[in-house]
Amino acid sequence: MGRRVLLSTSFRRTVLLALLPVLLALTVSHANAQSASAWNKRAETAEAHEDWDAAYEGYRQAHLKAPKDIRYKTRSERLRFLAAASHVDRGRVLKQSGDIQASLAEFQRALTIDPGNTTAQQEINIILHPNNLPPPPNAPPVPGANSLEQTPYQAETLRAIDNLDAPLKLQPVSNDPITIKAVEDTKFIYQAIGKAAGLNVLFDPDYQSKRIPVDLQSVSLADALRIVGTIAGTFYKPVTSNTIFVAQNNIQKHRDLDEQAVQTFYLTNIGQANDLNEILTTVRNMLTQNIKIYSVASQNAIILRATPDQLLIAQKIINDLDRARPEVVVDVAILEVNRDKTRNLGISLPQSISITPQASTSSSSSSSSSSSSSSSTTSNFTLNTLANINANNFAVSIGAGTLNALLSDADTRILQNPRVRATDGQVATLKIGSRIPIATGSYSSGVSTGTVSLGVQTQFTYLDIGVNIAMTPTVHYDREITLKLKIEVSSHTSDVTISNVTEPIISQRSIEQVIQLKEGEPSILAGILTKQDNATVSGTPGLAEIPILKYIFGSKNTEKQQDEVVFLLIPHIVRESVLTRLNTAAIDTGTDQSYELRQKPVSIETPGQAGADAAYNLLSQRKPSTSDPTTAAQAASTMARQLAEAAAPRTPPAPGTSPAAEAATAAVSGPVTFAVVPSAAQQTVGNTFQVNITATNAHDLYAAPLQLQFDPRILQLVNVDSGELLARGGQAVAIVHRDEGNGLVTVSTSRPPNSKGVDGQGGLCVLTFKAIAIGDSNLALVKVGARNSSQASLPAIGSQAVVHVK
Repeated sequence: MGRRVLLSTSFRRTVLLALLPVLLALTVSHANAQSASAWNKRAETAEAHEDWDAAYEGYRQAHLKAPKDIRYKTRSERLRFLAAASHVDRGRVLKQSGDIQASLAEFQRALTIDPGNTTAQQEINIILHPNNLPPPPNAPPVPGANSLEQTPYQAETLRAIDNLDAPLKLQPVSNDPITIKAVEDTKFIYQAIGKAAGLNVLFDPDYQSKRIPVDLQSVSLADALRIVGTIAGTFYKPVTSNTIFVAQNNIQKHRDLDEQAVQTFYLTNIGQANDLNEILTTVRNMLTQNIKIYSVASQNAIILRATPDQLLIAQKIINDLDRARPEVVVDVAILEVNRDKTRNLGISLPQSISITPQASTSSSSSSSSSSSSSSSTTSNFTLNTLANINANNFAVSIGAGTLNALLSDADTRILQNPRVRATDGQVATLKIGSRIPIATGSYSSGVSTGTVSLGVQTQFTYLDIGVNIAMTPTVHYDREITLKLKIEVSSHTSDVTISNVTEPIISQRSIEQVIQLKEGEPSILAGILTKQDNATVSGTPGLAEIPILKYIFGSKNTEKQQDEVVFLLIPHIVRESVLTRLNTAAIDTGTDQSYELRQKPVSIETPGQAGADAAYNLLSQRKPSTSDPTTAAQAASTMARQLAEAAAPRTPPAPGTSPAAEAATAAVSGPVTFAVVPSAAQQTVGNTFQVNITATNAHDLYAAPLQLQFDPRILQLVNVDSGELLARGGQAVAIVHRDEGNGLVTVSTSRPPNSKGVDGQGGLCVLTFKAIAIGDSNLALVKVGARNSSQASLPAIGSQAVVHVK
C-alpha cells in the first residue's frame, strides 16, 4: 500500500516536470499577446488624435511583441510613412521661416523613422550642400547626409563647376552723376568718363577715333557710356569689374568680342509639351539668329547660349509666360420638371350588336328487347326552315361596355447639381448616368466548324445616358470667363423593334453655345418648355355630345403633359494668373544690331561734391578747344588732372574752427528755412507758371540738396533753373536735378569749389510747371539739406505750397 502511494507521488512529480515547459510557454505567449494588444490599443488612440509618432511607436512595439501577427506589421508600416511625412512637412515649414537648425533636426528625425525616405535625404543634402557639392574631406559626418555617393572625379568636377563665374558686371568706384561738355577726341571722352567713375579704358587697335561734341548734364555712368557710344559709333564690353574695352560698333566686332554665356531655365507650369514649344519658339523669335537654344521636355527646361543681355531678356520673357494656368469651378444646376395629368370619365356603351343564324338539330331513338340507341341530325338553315323558325335559330352577340372613372396626376422633379473644375483652355468632361448598348451593324465571319456555324455577328456601340457636360473655360485678365459649353440631358424612354432587333428610344435635351460671364454671375442658358394636351371623346354619336348625357352614352379621356428643363451656371475662379508691374513693363533692349539693356539710374539723394565740382569745372572753366590736341593721351591726361583738382580736398579751416564748431554756431543761430513761393496759387489748365524755392536765415550756405513732391496727375515739371542766392559774388552755380518719377524731383545746387558760403536770404532755384488737369496739388519739400563751405551739415526745415488748377 505504501509503495503504491510512493509510486503515485513519483508519477505525479514526473508528469508535472514534463508539463512545466509547456505551461511556461503558454503563460509567456499569453503575456506577450496581452502586451501586444495593449500597445495596439494605445496606438489606435494616438492615431485617432493624429499623433503619428506615438501611433507608429505603439504599432512597432505591438509588432515586436507579436511578430507573427500580420495586422501589427501592416499598421506599423503604414504609420511609418505618415510619421516620417509629418516630420518632413514640419521641417519644410521651419526651413521657410528661416530656422535651418530646427528644420534639419526634423528631416533627420524623419530619416530615423523611415531610412528609405528620399525626400528627407534630399532636404538634408540641400541644407548641408546647397550647390550639390561634396563635403570637405575633414568635415564631421552628419546623420542623413550620406546620399552623395560620388567618385573623386565627380566631386572634382562639381567643385570646378562651382568655381565658374557669372558674366562680368562693372563695379565702378563712384556712382556720382557725370557732367561733361566738350568737343574732343572719342578716346579722350572715354578716358575722362573712366577717370570720373574709377574705370580703366582699353581701345581696340583697329578703332579709329574722331572728334565728337558731348554735352552731358548729371547722367549716370551707363547713360554716359551709351550716349558717347551712340554718337561715336562704338560699343564697350567689360573685361574686368573695373575695365572696359571699346571697339567699333559693327556686326563683325560684336561676333568677335561679345561674351557668350550658357544658362538653363527650368519651367514650373508646363502642363503639356505644346506649352514648352510655344515658349521656346517665342524666345527664339524675339532674340537674334546667332543664339543657340534647345528644349529638354523630360526636365521642362530650356538651355540657351547667348550674350548676358540676351539671357536677361530671355529670363524676363520666360517669367512672363511661365505662369500657372487659371482654374475655374462651375456650379451646374439642371432642373427638370415633368407633370402628367390624365382624366378618363364616362360610360363606354357596346359599340356593336351582331345576330347569327343557327342550324336546326333533330334527334331520334330506337329500342329492342336486347338493346336501345339514339341519334341526332343537324340540318343547315334553309328557306324551308323559315316555316318552323323559333328563338333557337338565332344567336345574338353584344359588344362589351365599360364604366370609366380614372384620375391620374404625376409630378416629377429631377435636380442635378454637379460641380466641374476645369483649367483654362482645357476641356473638362463630366458624365453622370449609364451606358446603353445600341446595335450599329452586323457582319458574317464566313467561318464555320464541322458542327457549328458562327453565322451573323451583331456589332454594338454604347450611348451615355444621363447628364453629360463638356466645357472649355477661358479666364480673362479682367476676371471674366468665357465658357464653351455642351450640356446634354438624355433618358431611355421606350424600346422599338427593328428587323427583329430591339432598339432603345432615347429622349434627349441638348444645348451647345459659347457665353462670357463675370465671376460669380449666374446665367440661365436655356429653359426648354414642352406642353402637350390630348382630348379623346368616344361614345354613341349624338348622345355622346349632349352636355349631361355625354358621360352616360360616352367617355372623355383628357391628357396633359408638361415638361420643363432649366440649365443654370455659376462660374467661380479658384486660381487666377495675376499680372504684376514687371510682367507689363516695357524694357529698352537696344537696337536691331546690338542688344543692350539700360539699367535704371541709381537713386542718389545728394550728388557727391566731387561730381558737382567736376560739373562746375567743365561748364565754367574749360573753354572749347580750337585746335586738335597733340595726342589723345595728352588730352585725356589734361582732363583727368582737372577732374582730380576739382575733387581734391578743400583747404582746411583756420585752427580752432572745426566744421563741427561751425555747425554748432549755425545751429545756435537757427535752422535754414526753405519755402515754396508763392504758398498758394490759382492756375488754369494749359498754363505754364513758375515757383521759387527760397532760403532764409542762411549762414555760410554753400550747397543745398532738396526733394520736392507734387501731384503728376495735376502738374507737369517743365524746367529747373538756378536762383540768385548762391550766385552772389558773381559765382557760377552748379545745379543738378533728376525726375525720380511719381511726382518726386531731386534738385541739388552748390557754389564753385574753394568759394565761401553766403548769408541772408534769397532764391535757390526756379521750377517751371505746366497745369495739365483740374484739381489741387501740393508742392511739398519732403527732404531738405544744407551744407556750409566746410562741408558740415546745417540744420534745415522745409514747407509746402498749394496750387489750385481750374
